[in-house]
Amino acid sequence: MKAFALTRRRRGDEGEVTALALALGVGFIVLPVLVLVLSVPVWEQRVVDAQDAARAAARALAVAPDWEAGALAADGAVRDLLQPDGVAAWQTTVDLSGSLEPGSIVTAVVTVQVPVGVVPGVGRVGNVAYSAASSQRVSMYRSSP
Repeated sequence: MKAFALTRRRRGDEGEVTALALALGVGFIVLPVLVLVLSVPVWEQRVVDAQDAARAAARALAVAPDWEAGALAADGAVRDLLQPDGVAAWQTTVDLSGSLEPGSIVTAVVTVQVPVGVVPGVGRVGNVAYSAASSQRVSMYRSSP
């Protein structure tokens, strides 16, 4: 038969690992999850904004009397849609293509800068470009420009 030796614990040893685990848990689990949770609504909002802006730009171009007026109207539509959501003009680009001939298709591609992350107390970190495209058919019954 073996004899088992009983070891005694010293007082005060119980909490040492708990403080380290708490610090590591906050640093490596809670903060990255917090950044992700705070970033998702911004990503979603920018994606929806880009899609809406592309649709509005294509529509403004398709109903314009000529290309120059349509390009100005498309830029104005994009600016009017994105500025209330805090997207600056330097964070967007608008590319227009197509023809204003009756029955043809015009396309607007809007590219918006989306922040990679949102860090509390620091702000937004990094940018990724997201592009949305929309096409509109020019009315068959309009006169040629």
